[in-house]
Amino acid sequence: MSLSHQALHESRLLQVSCVCCRPESAACGELEHVWSNTVAFPLRGVFVKHHDHGEEVVAHMGQALFFNAGEAYRVSHPTTGGDDCLVLRANGAVLREMLMEHDARRAECEANPFRATHTPLPAAVELQRSLLWHGLRRNEASIVEVETRGLALLNMVLAQASSQPSRNAARTTSGKARRREQSHAVAVLLADQAARDWSLDELASRVHASPFHLARSFRAVLGEPIHRYQLRVRLALALEQVLGASAPLTTVAMELGFATPSHFSAAFGRAYGITPSALRKQARPSQVSQLRKILTADPSSAR
Repeated sequence: MSLSHQALHESRLLQVSCVCCRPESAACGELEHVWSNTVAFPLRGVFVKHHDHGEEVVAHMGQALFFNAGEAYRVSHPTTGGDDCLVLRANGAVLREMLMEHDARRAECEANPFRATHTPLPAAVELQRSLLWHGLRRNEASIVEVETRGLALLNMVLAQASSQPSRNAARTTSGKARRREQSHAVAVLLADQAARDWSLDELASRVHASPFHLARSFRAVLGEPIHRYQLRVRLALALEQVLGASAPLTTVAMELGFATPSHFSAAFGRAYGITPSALRKQARPSQVSQLRKILTADPSSAR
């Protein structure tokens, strides 16, 4: 497995980098660990994080993953192409200060301050992540902007994770384990082939489950219905296309499986609180001041 790290920002408060992984096979890799408490935001590709306690996380653009310092894990890639992640590490004192607001008991833990292994990203948080990433990639953001945006993003995902119920994967029965495996396999299919117009019957056939039980299990395991998960993956991919590419928005809509450009625009607007065309216009270097308004807006207005 080939790993490359590109430092994008380094200061006393915050470190931001882009980590690119190119596996040699789909097999589970060697045992790994990070040297400091880390939050990773997948930018491209799909991978599975395997924990020693048995839990598996299907990682894609619609999630943030938490890595406790020294925690052992392995990674596998069920699809080709590898993955890219935006990786954030906050100063220990700053991280504890954030945790005190959301999970005071965990904030006192020197080891394993992150209770959750991952958290889904609401649309407002996805927008924050993408704006931070593209500002860094284009070298447009000042130091204080990067630190302000980065720390705000970390605080938002910690708040999101603290609202999730605890799960004990070690007590999973064989039946539940099978349903979890099936649900994760479907999540991989939806993330890898986001534009495909899947039917429930097709998905169930792929994982050898009945459509009824798959629909029910997927919602229990992933926390949302299959159709909503698929839409969230498509919108996350669309967000990157809107901000980072010059392809016509009509092309973006059709290539990501939206029925019509108007359907794409409406779904995007409901999720992010701004239309694709307006966001693309404001994302130009000449419109940086407008981006600041988006970043400082009340997240609830983007829901």
